[in-house]
Amino acid sequence: MKEPSLRITAIWLAVATAAVLIAMVAVGMATGATQELHEHFMLPGDYALALQQHASGLRVLIALDIAFLVLYTAFFVALAGYLSGRPFVRIALAAMIATAVLDIIEDHHILAMLNAANHEVVPNATFILLQEVESATKFSMSYLGLVLFGLAIPRTTKLAIALALFLVVGTLIGAVIAYAVPPSTAASFASGQWVGFLVGLALAVAWLRQSPEA
Repeated sequence: MKEPSLRITAIWLAVATAAVLIAMVAVGMATGATQELHEHFMLPGDYALALQQHASGLRVLIALDIAFLVLYTAFFVALAGYLSGRPFVRIALAAMIATAVLDIIEDHHILAMLNAANHEVVPNATFILLQEVESATKFSMSYLGLVLFGLAIPRTTKLAIALALFLVVGTLIGAVIAYAVPPSTAASFASGQWVGFLVGLALAVAWLRQSPEA
């Protein structure tokens, strides 16, 4: 028997994660700041200028992203506990924890380059390329974790099937598009992925609400 409160914990963590994500979108719209822009290579001078143009908004976004990654990691820990014993769960959770670690590194790398730019130190091309590698690896690891969680969902109801398909098929389609689009549009595509995150969280909450304690 699973801890009876674990399913409810997962639901509330999903709701909290979605709330922080919505706050991040609101801050981005209000300030014009975007983290995704800094996840792709630009010439050093252009990169430094982009960092400084919306510096205050970018700092708020990264602060919220720290809260976001803490909450989504806690959600996946709770979800893994609820799905304990199902295939793929342990590897899926490990992938999502790795995603959170890479997310932390990415956030602090961007902040470090912003701080350097504010001191008139232009980030060199190597550091910018490293940032792109960190971001791409983070997303790839998240794709792995989401697909494996999708495969672990017991497909016993229509809602469970919808969640599993969204996590497996939807994630794979999104991953292919994200890496297939040209660099000029990659940041724009990535900035719209929050819609998919919200849909996934909404489906997870709906499924958990109708699922039995087990």
